[in-house]
Amino acid sequence: MEYISIMSFEQSLLFQLYAAQGRGKFFFFLSPVPLFDFNCLKRTEFDHFFPLVSPLPLGLAAPIFQSIFKDLCRTNLTKNPSSDLPLKKVRDLCKKELRKRALLAVHEGNTVIPAEDSASKADTLPAYEELHELESLLKGRLLSLSEIQRFVGFWSKETLVRSLQLLCLEGRAILLPAFYQKKRSLVSCQRCGWEGVPDTHSCARCGSSECCSCPDCGLLGSLSFCDPLYTGVGDGGGDGIRCRPFSLGDSLAKRAKRASLRKAPAVITCRLRLPGNIKFTPPQEAAAQHLLKFGREGKPGGSCLVWAACGAGKTEVSFPLIAEMLNQGKRVLFTSPRRDVVLEIAPRLANAFGRERTAALYGGSSTPKKEIPLLAATTHQVLRFYHNFDLVILDEGDAYPFPDSRMLHYGVEKARCTGGKLVYLTATPTSWMLDQVRKSRVDVIKIPARPHGFPLPVPKFLKIAPLQKTRKGYLLQRQVLEIAAELLKKPGSRIFIFVPSVALTSLVGEVLRTAAGSYPLEDLKPDSVQWTHAADRDRKLKRERFFAGEFPLLVTTTIMERGVTVPKVNVLVLEAAQEGIFDTSTLVQIAGRCGRSPDYPTGEVCFISREISRSMREARSQIMGMNKEAQRKGYLRSDWEEILKKIVL
Repeated sequence: MEYISIMSFEQSLLFQLYAAQGRGKFFFFLSPVPLFDFNCLKRTEFDHFFPLVSPLPLGLAAPIFQSIFKDLCRTNLTKNPSSDLPLKKVRDLCKKELRKRALLAVHEGNTVIPAEDSASKADTLPAYEELHELESLLKGRLLSLSEIQRFVGFWSKETLVRSLQLLCLEGRAILLPAFYQKKRSLVSCQRCGWEGVPDTHSCARCGSSECCSCPDCGLLGSLSFCDPLYTGVGDGGGDGIRCRPFSLGDSLAKRAKRASLRKAPAVITCRLRLPGNIKFTPPQEAAAQHLLKFGREGKPGGSCLVWAACGAGKTEVSFPLIAEMLNQGKRVLFTSPRRDVVLEIAPRLANAFGRERTAALYGGSSTPKKEIPLLAATTHQVLRFYHNFDLVILDEGDAYPFPDSRMLHYGVEKARCTGGKLVYLTATPTSWMLDQVRKSRVDVIKIPARPHGFPLPVPKFLKIAPLQKTRKGYLLQRQVLEIAAELLKKPGSRIFIFVPSVALTSLVGEVLRTAAGSYPLEDLKPDSVQWTHAADRDRKLKRERFFAGEFPLLVTTTIMERGVTVPKVNVLVLEAAQEGIFDTSTLVQIAGRCGRSPDYPTGEVCFISREISRSMREARSQIMGMNKEAQRKGYLRSDWEEILKKIVL
């Protein structure tokens, strides 16, 4: 590699490793604008500036810097920092690191900066107040240059890069490479945690023909091997590479740290206001108290699973713990893989804890510029945070795409502070949650009963092939039609028919329309049957019409498995043994659509398939287990059996 003299910003976004000395002080760092660094350091009596290697893409420069930084920290250089010992040590380490990576060109001289450069570069910085806002923006976040630019849109990119570099020099921000090389061709992304051997491409910015981009988190904006990320100074746990200056003697960073010491913000007491006049039921109260105990007494970094029956009101039980954390001046994240959960929970959080202290973050929303103590966000948006939250509440972590997404798991873990608490809220814990429970890494709190005090409807199995193929097409088995007809005789009754594929929604829907008007569906009209799926543009309208009782029968895929409450609804699941579609969690959620209302606390759930799968058995076992626990703990109404007999079914 050929040595490039100290570069200006306009050339490229490469990073220069350098050292500086002067009057008993030694400084070692890296910069995309080394001329700017020297001008800043010169004001604190550093009069010698030594570029150490050729400018490199940050993905290469940062690991070299970190390795040398660690060696310097292990070496006692404090006795005589004004000698040439630190510089000689750094140069030797640079040669070693470059040889290890088959790179060349250690620079041995020192560089004299022309006087006119010092004046011209000093005038490009914003005012102190704007720098302070930039520093506040970075706290708890992990942002790329383009993301930061969107917040400070009126700044030029050159001004922004210099401002960020100044914050790093002063110890008020931390630089991270978006990518860094681990071993040979293996690289790691510090935003989403992806590791692998990437596809390479030529890059105009770093001049390399072997640059690469992250294949996983491009949805949040492209990141390349030469891109920097920035975060605020705070909790620095976890793996990866974080670049802070190494200094001996009084330095710019130490002076800035002393100058920027401020009193901790006063803690504002938060009054808990549950939405409306909601009062906890006995199982909710027990869960809320257990969560408070977990927050107060649990081990640092502990996790807790709140396992609630579908419709048991699991969200509000976390509110007392949230209030206690906010009262202590701590930060809380409420996150879910599902955008509609975030949209639904954000107003409830704002109502309970104050709109000035809450914000919602999801695809297409505006990002808050200042620190917000209580944030509701989708799990994808959480990737932009870095060791920021003292409490993370993950709601419906079993929902797609979270369970199988390594990236989203990484993002949630990265978002919480070292020692921060993590609470899972779910009605259907996945295998990885239950594995942690079995290994005693997670406390378990159960809410086995719904607020109305009636047991959960237990699925029945019908062991037949629901669809029959004939010469003229497909027919639904007579038993299926008879079950549907019997259910529709009940006043106001509605039926969800779940099928395992989009193609089957229209097929089953058309079969039902053909059967309408004939025995056993002689009272059913063809237009009383509708069907929907994720690609259906009218799915929201159909859901609202179904909820309003405008038609009684809706054929659907699993898009209606959760987040839907329909009065007097019953459920039939066709081909329920298809494991790839109807796993245990999905079947429990589907069954959970029934009996949610105190006016109609029951309903029929029927799993129909030629075979009985393991997931079908596990789903029924989980539901029955919840009912048994609710009965044992006295959470069910003593008269529930008598009342159900009186309800017109």
